[in-house]
Amino acid sequence: PRGAATPDSAAPLGGPAALDQVDRFTGDVAAAIAPFRYAPAAGADRTVALIMRTQNRPGFLDRAVQDVLEQAWADWQLVVVNDAGDTDQVSSVLDRYRSELGDRLTVVNNPVSHGMEAASNIGLANSRSELVNIHDDDDSWQPRFLLETIAHLRAHPDEEAVATRTTIVHEQQVGPDWVLYDRIAAWPKLRAMHLLDFVKLNRIVPICLVYRRALHDQIGPYDEDYPVIGDYVFHLRLLQAGQMGFIDHPLANWHLRPLQTDAGATGNSMYTHSSDHAEYDLRLRDRALKEWTDKNGLGLPMFISKELERETDRLEQKIQEVVDALGTQQQLIADLQVQLRATDHAVRAGGGFNFAKRQYQVARGYLSRAAGRITGRL
Repeated sequence: PRGAATPDSAAPLGGPAALDQVDRFTGDVAAAIAPFRYAPAAGADRTVALIMRTQNRPGFLDRAVQDVLEQAWADWQLVVVNDAGDTDQVSSVLDRYRSELGDRLTVVNNPVSHGMEAASNIGLANSRSELVNIHDDDDSWQPRFLLETIAHLRAHPDEEAVATRTTIVHEQQVGPDWVLYDRIAAWPKLRAMHLLDFVKLNRIVPICLVYRRALHDQIGPYDEDYPVIGDYVFHLRLLQAGQMGFIDHPLANWHLRPLQTDAGATGNSMYTHSSDHAEYDLRLRDRALKEWTDKNGLGLPMFISKELERETDRLEQKIQEVVDALGTQQQLIADLQVQLRATDHAVRAGGGFNFAKRQYQVARGYLSRAAGRITGRL
Protein backbone atom coordinates (compact mmCIF):
# COMPACT_ATOMS: atom_id res chain seq x y z
CA PRO A 1 0.00 0.00 0.00
CA ARG A 2 0.92 3.60 -0.38
CA GLY A 3 3.29 4.75 2.35
CA ALA A 4 4.36 1.20 3.20
CA ALA A 5 7.08 0.88 5.81
CA THR A 6 10.65 0.04 4.98
CA PRO A 7 11.95 -3.33 6.31
CA ASP A 8 13.84 -1.58 9.11
CA SER A 9 10.71 0.18 10.34
CA ALA A 10 9.23 -3.07 11.65
CA ALA A 11 12.29 -3.93 13.76
CA PRO A 12 11.85 -4.42 17.52
CA LEU A 13 11.99 -1.27 19.57
CA GLY A 14 15.12 -0.60 21.57
CA GLY A 15 17.95 1.88 21.87
CA PRO A 16 18.62 4.43 24.59
CA ALA A 17 14.92 5.13 25.22
CA ALA A 18 14.06 1.49 25.94
CA LEU A 19 13.19 0.49 29.53
CA ASP A 20 14.01 -2.75 31.27
CA GLN A 21 11.40 -5.42 30.66
CA VAL A 22 9.65 -5.80 33.99
CA ASP A 23 6.51 -7.89 34.40
CA ARG A 24 3.59 -5.98 35.92
CA PHE A 25 2.77 -9.03 38.06
CA THR A 26 5.17 -10.63 40.54
CA GLY A 27 5.12 -12.88 43.59
CA ASP A 28 1.87 -14.57 44.55
CA VAL A 29 -0.11 -12.74 41.86
CA ALA A 30 2.25 -13.95 39.11
CA ALA A 31 2.02 -17.53 40.42
CA ALA A 32 -1.76 -17.39 40.57
CA ILE A 33 -2.19 -16.25 36.98
CA ALA A 34 0.62 -18.36 35.49
CA PRO A 35 -1.73 -21.15 34.27
CA PHE A 36 -3.71 -18.58 32.32
CA ARG A 37 -0.80 -16.79 30.66
CA TYR A 38 -0.57 -17.14 26.90
CA ALA A 39 2.32 -19.16 25.47
CA PRO A 40 1.98 -19.09 21.65
CA ALA A 41 3.62 -21.59 19.37
CA ALA A 42 6.58 -20.08 17.54
CA GLY A 43 5.74 -18.87 14.04
CA ALA A 44 2.04 -19.71 14.30
CA ASP A 45 -0.60 -17.43 12.82
CA ARG A 46 -2.77 -15.72 15.40
CA THR A 47 -6.54 -15.91 15.45
CA VAL A 48 -6.99 -12.16 15.20
CA ALA A 49 -4.79 -9.20 14.23
CA LEU A 50 -5.38 -6.02 16.23
CA ILE A 51 -4.24 -3.01 14.21
CA MET A 52 -3.63 -0.03 16.47
CA ARG A 53 -3.00 3.29 14.72
CA THR A 54 -1.32 5.94 16.85
CA GLN A 55 0.37 9.31 16.47
CA ASN A 56 1.85 11.27 19.39
CA ARG A 57 -0.70 10.08 21.95
CA PRO A 58 1.35 8.06 24.47
CA GLY A 59 -1.28 8.28 27.21
CA PHE A 60 -3.99 6.82 24.99
CA LEU A 61 -1.58 4.21 23.61
CA ASP A 62 -0.72 3.07 27.13
CA ARG A 63 -4.41 2.70 28.00
CA ALA A 64 -5.13 0.82 24.75
CA VAL A 65 -2.29 -1.68 25.24
CA GLN A 66 -3.54 -2.44 28.75
CA ASP A 67 -7.00 -2.89 27.24
CA VAL A 68 -5.69 -5.56 24.86
CA LEU A 69 -3.77 -7.34 27.62
CA GLU A 70 -6.94 -7.57 29.72
CA GLN A 71 -8.80 -9.57 27.07
CA ALA A 72 -10.06 -13.03 28.02
CA TRP A 73 -8.95 -14.25 24.56
CA ALA A 74 -5.14 -14.13 24.27
CA ASP A 75 -4.39 -15.53 20.80
CA TRP A 76 -3.86 -12.21 19.01
CA GLN A 77 -1.21 -10.23 17.21
CA LEU A 78 -1.00 -6.56 18.11
CA VAL A 79 0.32 -4.39 15.28
CA VAL A 80 1.08 -0.86 16.45
CA VAL A 81 1.37 1.48 13.46
CA ASN A 82 3.14 4.63 14.61
CA ASP A 83 1.97 6.95 11.85
CA ALA A 84 4.93 9.35 11.61
CA GLY A 85 4.77 10.11 15.34
CA ASP A 86 7.52 10.35 17.93
CA THR A 87 9.22 6.93 18.08
CA ASP A 88 10.64 7.50 21.55
CA GLN A 89 7.14 8.04 22.92
CA VAL A 90 5.95 4.76 21.43
CA SER A 91 9.03 2.93 22.74
CA SER A 92 8.57 4.27 26.25
CA VAL A 93 5.00 2.93 26.34
CA LEU A 94 5.47 -0.45 24.70
CA ASP A 95 8.61 -1.40 26.60
CA ARG A 96 6.60 -1.32 29.84
CA TYR A 97 4.63 -4.31 28.56
CA ARG A 98 7.27 -6.09 26.50
CA SER A 99 7.41 -9.18 28.72
CA GLU A 100 3.63 -9.65 28.50
CA LEU A 101 3.31 -8.87 24.83
CA GLY A 102 6.20 -11.12 23.81
CA ASP A 103 6.22 -12.07 20.15
CA ARG A 104 2.57 -11.07 19.81
CA LEU A 105 3.71 -7.46 19.26
CA THR A 106 4.73 -5.96 15.92
CA VAL A 107 5.68 -2.30 15.64
CA VAL A 108 5.76 -0.31 12.41
CA ASN A 109 7.24 3.18 12.55
CA ASN A 110 5.83 4.80 9.45
CA PRO A 111 8.25 7.61 8.44
CA VAL A 112 5.61 9.56 6.49
CA SER A 113 1.90 9.78 7.27
CA HIS A 114 -0.55 9.12 4.47
CA GLY A 115 -3.63 9.02 6.66
CA MET A 116 -5.57 6.57 8.80
CA GLU A 117 -6.61 4.22 6.00
CA ALA A 118 -3.04 3.89 4.74
CA ALA A 119 -2.00 3.09 8.32
CA SER A 120 -4.66 0.36 8.42
CA ASN A 121 -3.33 -1.12 5.18
CA ILE A 122 0.20 -1.10 6.60
CA GLY A 123 -1.10 -2.96 9.64
CA LEU A 124 -2.73 -5.56 7.39
CA ALA A 125 0.48 -6.01 5.43
CA ASN A 126 2.45 -6.62 8.63
CA SER A 127 0.12 -9.19 10.19
CA ARG A 128 -1.01 -12.78 9.71
CA SER A 129 -4.34 -13.89 11.08
CA GLU A 130 -7.77 -15.32 10.36
CA LEU A 131 -9.61 -12.26 11.68
CA VAL A 132 -8.96 -8.51 11.92
CA ASN A 133 -9.94 -5.62 14.18
CA ILE A 134 -8.98 -1.94 14.01
CA HIS A 135 -8.37 -0.90 17.62
CA ASP A 136 -7.89 2.88 17.63
CA ASP A 137 -5.57 3.97 20.40
CA ASP A 138 -8.23 6.00 22.25
CA ASP A 139 -11.02 3.38 22.36
CA SER A 140 -11.51 0.37 24.61
CA TRP A 141 -13.29 -2.95 25.15
CA GLN A 142 -14.96 -5.02 27.80
CA PRO A 143 -12.67 -7.98 28.72
CA ARG A 144 -14.88 -10.51 26.85
CA PHE A 145 -14.99 -8.61 23.56
CA LEU A 146 -12.60 -10.85 21.61
CA LEU A 147 -13.87 -14.03 23.22
CA GLU A 148 -17.48 -13.36 22.24
CA THR A 149 -16.89 -11.94 18.76
CA ILE A 150 -14.59 -14.80 17.76
CA ALA A 151 -17.03 -17.38 19.13
CA HIS A 152 -19.84 -15.70 17.18
CA LEU A 153 -17.97 -15.80 13.87
CA ARG A 154 -17.03 -19.43 14.35
CA ALA A 155 -20.68 -20.24 15.02
CA HIS A 156 -21.84 -18.21 11.98
CA PRO A 157 -19.61 -19.10 9.00
CA ASP A 158 -22.08 -17.36 6.67
CA GLU A 159 -21.22 -13.95 8.16
CA GLU A 160 -18.23 -11.91 7.04
CA ALA A 161 -18.07 -9.82 10.21
CA VAL A 162 -19.70 -9.18 13.55
CA ALA A 163 -20.31 -5.93 15.42
CA THR A 164 -21.23 -5.49 19.06
CA ARG A 165 -23.39 -2.94 20.76
CA THR A 166 -21.27 0.08 21.65
CA THR A 167 -21.21 2.52 24.54
CA ILE A 168 -20.27 6.15 23.89
CA VAL A 169 -17.94 7.29 26.67
CA HIS A 170 -17.46 11.03 27.16
CA GLU A 171 -14.17 12.05 28.72
CA GLN A 172 -12.37 15.29 29.45
CA GLN A 173 -8.86 16.17 30.53
CA VAL A 174 -8.28 17.05 34.17
CA GLY A 175 -4.63 17.80 34.70
CA PRO A 176 -2.61 14.96 33.15
CA ASP A 177 -5.52 12.51 33.29
CA TRP A 178 -8.63 11.83 31.22
CA VAL A 179 -11.74 11.57 33.37
CA LEU A 180 -14.87 9.73 32.19
CA TYR A 181 -18.02 11.75 32.94
CA ASP A 182 -20.84 10.21 30.88
CA ARG A 183 -21.84 6.93 29.22
CA ILE A 184 -24.49 6.73 26.49
CA ALA A 185 -25.72 3.78 24.43
CA ALA A 186 -24.89 4.25 20.74
CA TRP A 187 -27.89 3.66 18.43
CA PRO A 188 -29.92 1.81 21.13
CA LYS A 189 -32.78 0.99 18.73
CA LEU A 190 -30.61 -0.98 16.30
CA ARG A 191 -31.08 -4.73 16.54
CA ALA A 192 -29.21 -5.86 13.42
CA MET A 193 -26.72 -4.60 10.84
CA HIS A 194 -28.46 -3.83 7.52
CA LEU A 195 -27.11 -2.00 4.50
CA LEU A 196 -30.34 0.02 4.37
CA ASP A 197 -29.54 1.58 7.77
CA PHE A 198 -25.98 2.42 6.74
CA VAL A 199 -26.91 4.15 3.48
CA LYS A 200 -28.07 7.20 5.43
CA LEU A 201 -25.12 7.34 7.85
CA ASN A 202 -22.49 5.21 9.54
CA ARG A 203 -23.88 3.16 12.43
CA ILE A 204 -20.74 1.64 13.98
CA VAL A 205 -17.10 2.47 14.67
CA PRO A 206 -14.05 0.23 14.11
CA ILE A 207 -13.56 -0.67 17.78
CA CYS A 208 -16.78 -2.74 17.82
CA LEU A 209 -16.11 -4.75 14.62
CA VAL A 210 -14.25 -8.01 13.99
CA TYR A 211 -14.15 -9.31 10.41
CA ARG A 212 -12.60 -12.07 8.34
CA ARG A 213 -9.33 -11.13 6.67
CA ALA A 214 -10.48 -12.95 3.52
CA LEU A 215 -13.01 -10.15 3.05
CA HIS A 216 -10.22 -8.00 1.60
CA ASP A 217 -9.89 -10.51 -1.26
CA GLN A 218 -13.41 -9.45 -2.28
CA ILE A 219 -13.47 -5.72 -1.63
CA GLY A 220 -9.79 -4.74 -1.66
CA PRO A 221 -7.85 -2.77 0.97
CA TYR A 222 -8.99 0.29 2.89
CA ASP A 223 -9.66 3.23 0.56
CA GLU A 224 -6.81 5.72 1.05
CA ASP A 225 -8.64 8.43 -0.91
CA TYR A 226 -10.62 9.24 2.25
CA PRO A 227 -8.59 10.91 5.02
CA VAL A 228 -11.77 10.86 7.12
CA ILE A 229 -14.90 8.61 7.03
CA GLY A 230 -12.72 5.77 5.72
CA ASP A 231 -14.37 3.38 8.18
CA TYR A 232 -17.79 4.32 6.75
CA VAL A 233 -16.57 3.53 3.24
CA PHE A 234 -15.31 0.15 4.45
CA HIS A 235 -18.55 -0.68 6.26
CA LEU A 236 -20.64 0.07 3.17
CA ARG A 237 -18.44 -2.15 1.00
CA LEU A 238 -18.53 -4.89 3.63
CA LEU A 239 -22.33 -4.89 3.74
CA GLN A 240 -22.51 -4.93 -0.05
CA ALA A 241 -20.25 -7.99 -0.12
CA GLY A 242 -21.78 -10.04 2.68
CA GLN A 243 -23.54 -10.22 6.03
CA MET A 244 -22.56 -8.54 9.29
CA GLY A 245 -23.70 -10.20 12.49
CA PHE A 246 -24.62 -8.34 15.66
CA ILE A 247 -24.05 -9.08 19.35
CA ASP A 248 -26.80 -7.22 21.18
CA HIS A 249 -25.03 -6.22 24.37
CA PRO A 250 -22.31 -3.61 24.95
CA LEU A 251 -18.76 -4.92 24.59
CA ALA A 252 -17.02 -1.92 23.00
CA ASN A 253 -16.44 1.64 24.19
CA TRP A 254 -16.18 4.58 21.80
CA HIS A 255 -14.36 7.37 23.64
CA LEU A 256 -15.36 10.90 22.65
CA ARG A 257 -14.02 14.25 23.82
CA PRO A 258 -16.63 16.83 22.71
CA LEU A 259 -14.99 19.57 24.77
CA GLN A 260 -11.70 19.05 22.92
CA THR A 261 -12.51 20.92 19.70
CA ASP A 262 -9.08 22.20 18.68
CA ALA A 263 -6.96 20.32 16.17
CA GLY A 264 -4.58 18.87 18.76
CA ALA A 265 -3.50 15.25 18.96
CA THR A 266 -6.10 14.37 21.60
CA GLY A 267 -9.17 15.49 19.65
CA ASN A 268 -11.69 13.29 17.79
CA SER A 269 -11.71 13.99 14.06
CA MET A 270 -15.53 14.25 14.08
CA TYR A 271 -15.09 17.39 16.21
CA THR A 272 -11.72 18.75 15.09
CA HIS A 273 -12.33 18.11 11.37
CA SER A 274 -16.12 18.27 11.16
CA SER A 275 -16.06 20.20 7.87
CA ASP A 276 -13.87 17.48 6.31
CA HIS A 277 -16.34 14.84 7.44
CA ALA A 278 -19.18 16.70 5.72
CA GLU A 279 -17.16 17.28 2.53
CA TYR A 280 -15.97 13.68 2.14
CA ASP A 281 -19.44 12.33 2.91
CA LEU A 282 -20.70 14.37 -0.06
CA ARG A 283 -17.83 13.11 -2.22
CA LEU A 284 -18.65 9.52 -1.31
CA ARG A 285 -22.30 9.93 -2.23
CA ASP A 286 -21.47 11.83 -5.42
CA ARG A 287 -19.11 9.06 -6.52
CA ALA A 288 -21.73 6.39 -5.83
CA LEU A 289 -24.35 8.38 -7.78
CA LYS A 290 -22.02 8.77 -10.76
CA GLU A 291 -21.25 5.06 -10.78
CA TRP A 292 -24.98 4.30 -10.83
CA THR A 293 -25.89 6.85 -13.49
CA ASP A 294 -23.03 5.70 -15.74
CA LYS A 295 -24.82 2.35 -15.94
CA ASN A 296 -28.46 3.38 -15.67
CA GLY A 297 -28.75 7.00 -16.76
CA LEU A 298 -30.17 10.02 -14.92
CA GLY A 299 -33.86 9.15 -15.25
CA LEU A 300 -34.57 7.55 -11.87
CA PRO A 301 -32.49 10.00 -9.75
CA MET A 302 -34.16 12.96 -11.50
CA PHE A 303 -37.62 11.45 -10.94
CA ILE A 304 -36.90 10.78 -7.25
CA SER A 305 -35.47 14.28 -6.78
CA LYS A 306 -38.58 15.91 -8.27
CA GLU A 307 -40.94 13.70 -6.26
CA LEU A 308 -39.10 14.58 -3.06
CA GLU A 309 -39.43 18.27 -3.96
CA ARG A 310 -43.17 17.91 -4.57
CA GLU A 311 -43.71 15.93 -1.37
CA THR A 312 -41.76 18.55 0.58
CA ASP A 313 -43.96 21.30 -0.89
CA ARG A 314 -47.11 19.38 0.05
CA LEU A 315 -45.80 18.79 3.56
CA GLU A 316 -45.00 22.49 3.98
CA GLN A 317 -48.53 23.35 2.82
CA LYS A 318 -50.04 20.92 5.36
CA ILE A 319 -47.90 22.39 8.13
CA GLN A 320 -49.09 25.89 7.22
CA GLU A 321 -52.72 24.71 7.27
CA VAL A 322 -52.22 23.26 10.75
CA VAL A 323 -50.56 26.48 11.93
CA ASP A 324 -53.48 28.51 10.56
CA ALA A 325 -55.99 26.17 12.20
CA LEU A 326 -54.18 26.42 15.51
CA GLY A 327 -54.32 30.20 15.25
CA THR A 328 -58.09 30.01 14.68
CA GLN A 329 -58.50 27.67 17.66
CA GLN A 330 -56.48 29.99 19.88
CA GLN A 331 -58.75 32.89 18.91
CA LEU A 332 -61.81 30.69 19.59
CA ILE A 333 -60.47 29.87 23.05
CA ALA A 334 -59.89 33.54 23.77
CA ASP A 335 -63.46 34.38 22.65
CA LEU A 336 -64.91 31.56 24.78
CA GLN A 337 -63.01 32.73 27.83
CA VAL A 338 -64.38 36.29 27.38
CA GLN A 339 -67.94 34.94 27.03
CA LEU A 340 -67.52 32.70 30.06
CA ARG A 341 -66.34 35.56 32.21
CA ALA A 342 -69.26 37.79 31.05
CA THR A 343 -71.85 35.07 31.65
CA ASP A 344 -70.33 34.24 35.02
CA HIS A 345 -70.68 37.87 36.06
CA ALA A 346 -74.28 38.04 34.82
CA VAL A 347 -75.35 34.84 36.62
CA ARG A 348 -73.73 35.89 39.88
CA ALA A 349 -75.54 39.25 39.63
CA GLY A 350 -78.90 37.43 39.09
CA GLY A 351 -78.94 36.14 42.65
CA GLY A 352 -81.88 33.66 42.94
CA PHE A 353 -81.98 32.06 39.55
CA ASN A 354 -80.61 28.72 40.82
CA PHE A 355 -81.74 26.67 37.83
CA ALA A 356 -80.08 29.05 35.41
CA LYS A 357 -76.95 29.02 37.53
CA ARG A 358 -76.83 25.21 37.46
CA GLN A 359 -77.32 25.11 33.70
CA TYR A 360 -74.64 27.74 33.29
CA GLN A 361 -72.20 25.77 35.46
CA VAL A 362 -72.75 22.62 33.39
CA ALA A 363 -72.19 24.53 30.16
CA ARG A 364 -69.17 26.26 31.65
CA GLY A 365 -67.67 22.87 32.51
CA TYR A 366 -68.17 21.58 28.96
CA LEU A 367 -66.59 24.72 27.49
CA SER A 368 -63.63 24.60 29.89
CA ARG A 369 -62.90 20.96 29.08
CA ALA A 370 -63.17 21.67 25.35
CA ALA A 371 -60.79 24.59 25.69
CA GLY A 372 -58.39 22.39 27.65
CA ARG A 373 -58.43 19.69 24.96
CA ILE A 374 -57.73 22.25 22.25
CA THR A 375 -54.96 23.84 24.29
CA GLY A 376 -53.38 20.42 24.92
CA ARG A 377 -53.01 19.86 21.21
CA LEU A 378 -51.25 23.20 20.57
